[in-house]
Amino acid sequence: MSAALDSAIRRDLARAALSLAASSPWREVTLVKLADAANRPMSDFYGASLGEAVDCVEEAFDRAIADSTDALDPAQSVRDRLFELIMRRFEAMEPHRPAVLGMEQGQDRDPTLLASAHQRHVRCARWVLALAGLEADGMTGQARAQGLGVIIGQARAAWRGDDAGDFAKTMASLDKNLRRAEEMFGRWAGFDAKPKADDAAAS
Repeated sequence: MSAALDSAIRRDLARAALSLAASSPWREVTLVKLADAANRPMSDFYGASLGEAVDCVEEAFDRAIADSTDALDPAQSVRDRLFELIMRRFEAMEPHRPAVLGMEQGQDRDPTLLASAHQRHVRCARWVLALAGLEADGMTGQARAQGLGVIIGQARAAWRGDDAGDFAKTMASLDKNLRRAEEMFGRWAGFDAKPKADDAAAS
């Protein structure tokens, strides 16, 4: 991530990238075209790259999670909070489906691009954990973020296979993998404590 780009430039770069990716093959996009689409001089994008443009787009989707006016229900379980927050991101992505899919073309065949995508998913996971009120620092927090990043990546793969406007596969993947993580790792991963067998029987 380039420290030379301020927040306003990053927002303009994200908008320009989404616009160009929706109308032309991403492999044909250049920084000159991005600057022109953003109505900015090339000097504003000094130190940037196409990978930086993708980072800016992903940042915008991450920020959209917190932009929702719907407050989380404090009575929700941790798993339900994580599910809702991550789905907010996919809802923000959906209007830009053609552009996002265009940027991802060829990614599965490039190990470097795959590694970059995973790091973006982990960054998103840290943000989601923070919004859900969970620790995302230290060894335990980093492990949580890595694990949740994998879950987000799996849900994103499912989202690519959904029909436009239909989150059925996305929600099924996310729900299944969050439940699996809850069952396997429980409190260690930040999920709610499971009631003891005796307590469950009594209730």
